[in-house]
Amino acid sequence: MSEKNTRLEDLGEDKIIELLLYKMHKYYPRKSRLPIGDDAAEIEDTGIVVSIDGYSLAFSKYEWEDWSDWGWRAVISSISDLIAKGARPLGIMVSIGLEKNTSQVVLEKIYEGIRQAIETYNLYLLGGDTNASMEKAWITVASIGKAVAPPIPRDGAKKGDYVYTTLKNGGYGISGLIWEIYKKYNASPRDSVGIDIKLRPEVPIEFLQLVKKIPINASIDVSDGLSKSLHLLSIASNVKITVTDIPSFPSRELVVLAEKEKIDVRECVLFGGEDYEVVFTSPANPQFVEEECKKTGIRCMNIGKITDEGKGVFWASGKRIDYGGYDQFRGY
Repeated sequence: MSEKNTRLEDLGEDKIIELLLYKMHKYYPRKSRLPIGDDAAEIEDTGIVVSIDGYSLAFSKYEWEDWSDWGWRAVISSISDLIAKGARPLGIMVSIGLEKNTSQVVLEKIYEGIRQAIETYNLYLLGGDTNASMEKAWITVASIGKAVAPPIPRDGAKKGDYVYTTLKNGGYGISGLIWEIYKKYNASPRDSVGIDIKLRPEVPIEFLQLVKKIPINASIDVSDGLSKSLHLLSIASNVKITVTDIPSFPSRELVVLAEKEKIDVRECVLFGGEDYEVVFTSPANPQFVEEECKKTGIRCMNIGKITDEGKGVFWASGKRIDYGGYDQFRGY
């Protein structure tokens, strides 16, 4: 299939990014301590780190959700990338597109969520842009921050490192659980199973204290699924990852719900996405790291180890973990 006849859904998000990076790499800052294609970019070696993330309404908002939740997540998804690199978010710019017949109330609700995120994380609103959209709404948030230590790339993991994840939200898999329930009943969890599950994650801002206390070789934000983030870290660092444990849902109530509905908790955790935690590697032993995490006010969990050079993510049994998660052009 020739390049000009290939559809984007055939390529998939990762291949599209790879293609763009190949064509545009010569314009990337040469002294940046973050490699091109990482979660965020550093402007030369200044410690100034920037990120941008966008949402299309059709693929990012459940129909029963409040518009303010959508605005909140748009901000969170952008500043999460900065935090994963060890940079404190300072400010954001917002670009939004809405259909001409959209109610003013909708716009105000979206900005209510944006405002709440700005206040929660002490950000500046640096400006933005509004657009008329011919179809579904969309939103893009660009963020800028300052590294609190040398920025942490995703390609620095080394053999012998332990693999950790933050647990700011208490666990993983809420988005995956909501999606599975929605597919089963074509309705919200509240209407179908009587439980109101909110998808308004927080980001582990405490990670910025941790990077100054322990050695961290590599890190990556978890937005499209734990499995995908582990694979991206493996590919970038050219290492094999052995997973010995994974988080569960944030509450026992959700575990019981999943069991009742015959939904695989492990699948939701690995492939659900929108967890906005940080996965990082460190040579420091789990007891020390978990104690240091606790001192910063956040819980961390050892989920595996870098066992060899090469590529791939495996269970301790040797079985390969699928490269899964969310793809903007292919879905789950």
